[in-house]
Amino acid sequence: MKKVVVITGVGKGFGRELAKQISDKYYVVGLSRSNEDLVSLGKELSLKGREFKLLEVDVADFEACTDMLINTLNSISGSVYGLINNAGVRCRKNILELEVEDFVRVSNVNLFAPINLTKALIPRFVESGEGRVINISSILSQGSLPDLSAYSVSKGGLDAFTRSMAVELGGMNIKVNSILPGFCKTSYYPQFSTNSELLEMTLAKTPLKRWGDEDELVGLCRFLLSQDASFITGASIPIDGGWLAQ
Repeated sequence: MKKVVVITGVGKGFGRELAKQISDKYYVVGLSRSNEDLVSLGKELSLKGREFKLLEVDVADFEACTDMLINTLNSISGSVYGLINNAGVRCRKNILELEVEDFVRVSNVNLFAPINLTKALIPRFVESGEGRVINISSILSQGSLPDLSAYSVSKGGLDAFTRSMAVELGGMNIKVNSILPGFCKTSYYPQFSTNSELLEMTLAKTPLKRWGDEDELVGLCRFLLSQDASFITGASIPIDGGWLAQ
């Protein structure tokens, strides 16, 4: 039986591509709130002969999410090895327009859902004798852009949680890291690329002068799940074409 890796936000974009690619080696349990997306993803994975379970649930519904996930894992014989907290939302408003509820809504998905799922899976990792948690953060956890303060706050908190858990869980052989994507060709790229001014701004500020590809994000996740990364924990790793180096 393959080792089990739980991935949130598999319906679209990077999460979907990640589920498709790493299911060659791992048994993927994928979470999304979109039934339509899960049905189409399930067909793709089935055609590839992959082992998987797909769960329709909102990660911000903490109790329902935990209950559904644990019940599913109880039905799978493979050991639980990884958790990739990928689901995320944005809120594009300036601070005068933002309500406290906007910060809460964004952080429920981007920060508190990863906390909830990490807590839920710690006993499974201990039982397995090892665990890998990968939190998909953002370059905006360390930098800022206008009108994205709610998003930046949530991702900054996610990096802080990553460091805290690396220290707290290291003795249990659980490694916790975060990835900080820059501008990459995920689900929002087609719409974003129609705005030539914004597109040129991102290219001008990226030393490599291009956007990243989904395969490059998947490659870093594969590495962090592998034994080659067995001495890496507590890291927040940019994959941004040099954006944060400036």
